[in-house]
Amino acid sequence: MFKLMLQFTQVAKTQNITQAANLLCLSQPTLSHNMQKLEEKLGSKLFNRNSKGITLTSSGELLYEQAKLLQHLYDNTLIKLKKNKLRHQAELKIGCGDAWWHLFLRDCVQDFRTAYPHTNITIDVGDNLQLMNLLLSNEISIFVGHEIVGLAQYEDILFYPLFSSHEEVYVRKGHPLLELVCSNEDIARFPSVDLGVSKKRYAHLQQPSPELSSFQKRHYLQEKVTYTTNSFLTAIDLLQNSDAILPYPVDMQAYFENFDIVPLQMQECFNKATIGAYLHKDGRQDKQSIALLEQFKSLIKENPHIKGEG
Repeated sequence: MFKLMLQFTQVAKTQNITQAANLLCLSQPTLSHNMQKLEEKLGSKLFNRNSKGITLTSSGELLYEQAKLLQHLYDNTLIKLKKNKLRHQAELKIGCGDAWWHLFLRDCVQDFRTAYPHTNITIDVGDNLQLMNLLLSNEISIFVGHEIVGLAQYEDILFYPLFSSHEEVYVRKGHPLLELVCSNEDIARFPSVDLGVSKKRYAHLQQPSPELSSFQKRHYLQEKVTYTTNSFLTAIDLLQNSDAILPYPVDMQAYFENFDIVPLQMQECFNKATIGAYLHKDGRQDKQSIALLEQFKSLIKENPHIKGEG
């Protein structure tokens, strides 16, 4: 019946069986037969037929108005089905740390939205172990972060280095340590903001660590007051309202200045790291993942805030 209605719409529009048949890729006798069958099914005469052609009866006019609505509904349905297919074909599921989101991934996602305006996008922001857990469970397809030192051996996971970075130690303006050129022992006396989730929760992702130095024990374990949060804005609030310190990538220095948070002068680099993209081995066959990697490289190269070298 639906097929007959679509054919009727074309006949009513052209009011010419031969022309409508050509547009529908049907023979003229087949289309004439189908229109007679439609009249029989509806029990109404739809066409006035004469030697000059056909015109619509009052019943035909009524059916034509309803058929146009049906055609519009059909066309919209096809459009929605296409959009739904695109949403799932090009779906973006990506993870990153707060620093890399602000520095270049935000622009990457914006470009993706422009290219695929009807596509679902999932963005998880967190620390490396949390994101690795999401990658292993297939909840994200790629994430950008520090190379995880001591990562347990997962054959399905690949790491693509993008650039090098180091960490500054950030504090509020007016912090007592700003008067000094600080050693590791100097900063060990102050509370730390730990931006991330509980390390115990994802301990299975890392191999046992070697013996810690006395400074590392003080800084991370025994004598240290630690404020732990998974919220970047909360971490900023904690820094602004305490004497706590936050080791964080040098690339975020300009951003932190907006909140009156500045780096300490350190006697030596606090920490160095390679920043890159983790993805599943199967992702090498995924054109979208490879395209994202190339886009990362391009955005990093063009971004003046990223101080490291690729």
